[in-house]
Amino acid sequence: MATHLFIVAWDRPDLWDYWRRWFSGVEDVQVILDRRRRERRQTARAHEPERRRADRRSQPGIDEELRSLGFAIVRPSQPA
Repeated sequence: MATHLFIVAWDRPDLWDYWRRWFSGVEDVQVILDRRRRERRQTARAHEPERRRADRRSQPGIDEELRSLGFAIVRPSQPA
């Protein structure tokens, strides 16, 4: 399992290709392309209570890094 995850913004396939080549053969690093294009939950409906306890993305700076740098480096969470 990778100990570092490079998430590359979906609109930067050039960076994805660059990092993928740079880390080819390095087992501790996985380079992936962010598949999210927008927030899925567009509006909250009054009659539907929120079932999620918290946002699964526990590292809040990732979205900002994807916008500003084109990529973010994270450590994958370990399963409980």
